[in-house]
Amino acid sequence: MITALVRFTVEDIEKWKPVFVEAAALRKSYGSMSAQAFHQADNKNEIYVLLSFESVEKAKQMFQSEEFREVTKRGGMTAPPVVTFLDEVASLPS
Repeated sequence: MITALVRFTVEDIEKWKPVFVEAAALRKSYGSMSAQAFHQADNKNEIYVLLSFESVEKAKQMFQSEEFREVTKRGGMTAPPVVTFLDEVASLPS
């Protein structure tokens, strides 16, 4: 399993949010198992998304796909998304 951290800068979070919800089928088709979205506390248009994927290969395929580019355009991106792939080092109980 791989985790992707994606930073989006958007015109308006209210425009972006329904597009993010609608894109669930796209994410699932590339092996995404979960998705969580956050915005910066002091800037709602700076969004961070954590995604879990079955494999880094499938995740990369999604981020390089035409469908992903179309979705990001509809979401009102003001800059290209920044994608970082993460491997878990440790998990501690609360």
